[in-house]
Amino acid sequence: MTVDKNILSIDSDDDNDNYQAFSEYLEDHAKRQKNKTAHEIEQMGNLFLSEIERKNKIKKLKSEKLIPYILKHCDDRYGEEQLKSYSFEDIQQIYDEIKAERKPMIVKFFHFIFNL
Repeated sequence: MTVDKNILSIDSDDDNDNYQAFSEYLEDHAKRQKNKTAHEIEQMGNLFLSEIERKNKIKKLKSEKLIPYILKHCDDRYGEEQLKSYSFEDIQQIYDEIKAERKPMIVKFFHFIFNL
C-alpha cells in the first residue's frame, strides 16, 4: 500500500483541504519549541554555573581568613600551601578543632558540667 501525500479529510466540515501545509506548520512549530526550550535550558545552566562560581569564591575568601589563625596556633602541623590545597570544609574543621583545643579550662569545665 502506498502512502498518499495529498491526504484529504473525511470530515465534512474541512471542505477537503490539503493537510500538507498544516503538517509543515506543526513541524516548524515543534522545531521552534525545541529551540526555545534548549535556549531556556542553556540560560538556566549559565545562571547556575555563575551561582556556583560565586559561592566558591565566597568560600575561598572565608578560608583565606581562617588560614592565618590556623598557622599561628597549629604548632607547625600544617603549612600554608597545604592548607590552601584543602577544601573550605576541611579548613573549617581544622579551625574548629584548634579553637576547641585553645578554650580556657574554665570554659571546658562549664561545658562538661552543663553538657553544652
